Amino acid sequence: MEFSQKEIAAYKQRHGSVFRYTADDGKSCLLKAPTLQVIDACRALSGGSAIKFDAALVENCWLAGDEEFKKDDAYRLGLFEWLGNIIKKVDGCLEEL
Repeated sequence: MEFSQKEIAAYKQRHGSVFRYTADDGKSCLLKAPTLQVIDACRALSGGSAIKFDAALVENCWLAGDEEFKKDDAYRLGLFEWLGNIIKKVDGCLEEL
């Protein structure tokens, strides 16, 4: 699926970070970065299941794209591998004083 620069710019203005995932066959989708509240809700809904967490995260961060990423297990598993990259955080270091 193709997305126009105007469409992407509108999503970025509304949601901040926007990510495009593209499968090897060209199918693609756009996802927004989740908030801490979304991550927490996905964890609560998942009941400890990593698959349910990933599915809930896709559902809550979905902006547009080929529906296979929501319905077809092969596409879902490919996308799930990259979901950790849409979670925006600022890294730091901890030192004992």
